[in-house]
Amino acid sequence: MLAKLREALGRLFDGPGDEPLVCSARSFNLTVRCGRCGELIALRIDRDHELQSVYAEDAEEGDHPIEYVLRKELVGEDCQNLVRFTLRFSCDHGLLESQITGGSFVERNGRGRAALEKSVELTR
Repeated sequence: MLAKLREALGRLFDGPGDEPLVCSARSFNLTVRCGRCGELIALRIDRDHELQSVYAEDAEEGDHPIEYVLRKELVGEDCQNLVRFTLRFSCDHGLLESQITGGSFVERNGRGRAALEKSVELTR
């Protein structure tokens, strides 16, 4: 699953110039499915407020982050099942790690491609 997500999010990190899009885009969208009732939960991730910057231990003022972490907990409208996920990103190498409990990332249109690829629509 990690390899599939890494491939799916590849275009998020293939921005023009030296800086990947995940470092400059304002937001992206993704969809998860509740593991209990099957409800689809669409969400918009605001990079400026929801991605946490991770710095090197010896970082000084003005240094750039070495990676970004997104932690999210969701409850849908149909049931009280808690869906938790964590995504770790590196500005240089893309998706480093993904974990989800209580649900799954959704595939769209039956094409076998993760919704993390299809629904990562960047807005500036």
